[in-house]
Amino acid sequence: MEEKKRFSLRENNTIFNKNEIIEAIKNNILLKVIFKYGYKNREIENLLKERNIPYTYKDSNYFKKYPESNNMIGFISPVKIKELSEIEVNKDDIYVMALNIEDPHNFGAIIRSSEIFGVEGVLFPKRRGVTITPTVIKSSTGAIFNIDLYEFGGVNSVIKELKNKGLWIVSLDMNAKEDLSNFKPLFPFVLIVGGEDRGINLKVLEESDFVIKIRTFGKTTSLNASVSLGIALYEMTKFKK
Repeated sequence: MEEKKRFSLRENNTIFNKNEIIEAIKNNILLKVIFKYGYKNREIENLLKERNIPYTYKDSNYFKKYPESNNMIGFISPVKIKELSEIEVNKDDIYVMALNIEDPHNFGAIIRSSEIFGVEGVLFPKRRGVTITPTVIKSSTGAIFNIDLYEFGGVNSVIKELKNKGLWIVSLDMNAKEDLSNFKPLFPFVLIVGGEDRGINLKVLEESDFVIKIRTFGKTTSLNASVSLGIALYEMTKFKK
């Protein structure tokens, strides 16, 4: 039996040398890389650009927290992130798309609510918003290991791809005309939730088949994204056969 690649992990999510980072890129589990200021590695930088994996630079003080590394730190995911092409849609499926979510606790809670209500998978962008981090994993309280995760590039092309797969696009927006309480979803569908600050992109709202709101009665202007999602999923799953 072939021995699996071993990584010199610290706290189960960081790697520290060139070969390990290249291997993580090949296995689609690398989340991001931090290089020390002044250090250049064109080979790895080019690979990161090809795969749209973010990277940045930090000074030597930052690297003091990681004595195992001299010049680079790679952060890897303990969970498998799938490609959109792997989605196989069934007639009663629900997927969730999280856009512009910056808070890892919020994103973890979104994953948790999604798994609880039987969502098939959670989709999120590679660059705009938080990715899978230890905080996200912890905030999901284990749900992240029981649900599929999909990462994508440009959101507009993804919307088209999802429609081609037979999915209806439903967006949550506080300024929508249609109320959740009067909405009967068509299956299968993708439910899109946006961050509290930036919400859902206007182009995405325009491309959505349905845009709905959750009616509120207090003075607070908006709900937390994960709370909104939980409410919407509770109502929509009532119509699941």
